[in-house]
Amino acid sequence: MPFLRTILATVLAAMAGGTACAESARRPPNIIVVLADDLGCRDLKLYDGWIETPRIQRMAEEGITFTDFHSNSSVCSPTRAAFLTGRYQQRVGIVDVIVGSKEPDQGIPASTPTLGKVFQKSGYATALFGKWHCGHSDKFNPVHHGFDEFVGLLNGAADFHLHKTWRNGLKQEEVKGYSTDIITDRSVDFIRRHKDEPFFLFVSHQTPHNPYQTRADTPETRKEGWKQNRVGDENRPRYVEMVKDLDNSVGRILDTLRETGLSEQTLVFFWSDNGDVGMSREKGPLRGTKFGHYEGGHRVPAVAWWPGKIKAGVRSDALLLGFDLFPTFTEIAGLSSKNPANLDGVSARDHFLDGEPLPDRDIFFGYEPKLGTAMRRGDWKMIVKGDDVQLYNLAEDLGETTNIADANPKVTASMREAIEAFKRTVVPGS
Repeated sequence: MPFLRTILATVLAAMAGGTACAESARRPPNIIVVLADDLGCRDLKLYDGWIETPRIQRMAEEGITFTDFHSNSSVCSPTRAAFLTGRYQQRVGIVDVIVGSKEPDQGIPASTPTLGKVFQKSGYATALFGKWHCGHSDKFNPVHHGFDEFVGLLNGAADFHLHKTWRNGLKQEEVKGYSTDIITDRSVDFIRRHKDEPFFLFVSHQTPHNPYQTRADTPETRKEGWKQNRVGDENRPRYVEMVKDLDNSVGRILDTLRETGLSEQTLVFFWSDNGDVGMSREKGPLRGTKFGHYEGGHRVPAVAWWPGKIKAGVRSDALLLGFDLFPTFTEIAGLSSKNPANLDGVSARDHFLDGEPLPDRDIFFGYEPKLGTAMRRGDWKMIVKGDDVQLYNLAEDLGETTNIADANPKVTASMREAIEAFKRTVVPGS
């Protein structure tokens, strides 16, 4: 949409009265989303975990650290679908991992309203670099979902050094380099190229998802018999290095914003698409990992950064999910009127900027039929699969150690009824 961006820039310049300060004050904010892959709260020192990430730590010290932020699912594809559409992933029929070319008809339909489309149609420059995982066929490609530029992988996991099936837009193109570096370099270049116009950038990392490959683990140096996907001692040091690479990537992006004078015009949000895989030797306070409905599967690290707009050093215990980012970002950008009318997520703009509390609501984590359905109602957490009903009070039992369903029959009955209603109404096409 180059013509829209030209018009927008002209209008902004006129509104600014020709002064740089006025233009900066009136220009819509840039939005950058940095998404990690399989990174859990227990991984980061920021959440009392085991890996030092000084750049993310500094980002948190200068912004908001969320302690009760959740991915919409405990696996990749559904979480990404919910984030991009602002709705429960069940509504677009993505409830499990899309297994690449084996499922050519699985993905977000091109006709679906997405966050990228709202920004693109509003004159923003838009780009996605890295992992897509919301449809492997060309008809689901990110270029059909509001992204002017896309360079990355369509499937969920891939070699960090070999990129023969990556895409540049719709074109299959081999891209040379290490995945984390490619994604970061492209993102930094995009920021520099579009520093004079508003942009929406989705930095969708592959790390620290398996295979656990560092820069040194090139095809030529890999040892015979090495289990690249195994969680354990052999790959633990690699995992640490990959997380540190992710941390450096975040730092490079923030440094670029400062260097280009865009830091006070740009909201950056860092989070993960689901919980970790259990690489740490320490158990940590959360039960469960990726592929599970316990908190370790979907309670994820999340940090918001926007100097001059977001108060520094805040720790928020607000209950938020990935699909809340759609209405939050569009309201911050002044684009709420262009949102679809049927979003499930709620805007947290006033919470981000002014610390205002969010309304109470029921939240659901459906993963039928494999895992059943989980639900949050305040501090109450329920997991239901068939006849197995588990109830926890997270304020008293964050580790979900004691099932208190039988001791709280009224709460149990009410939440079970809500889950059944959710399963009936949140279906494909709804």
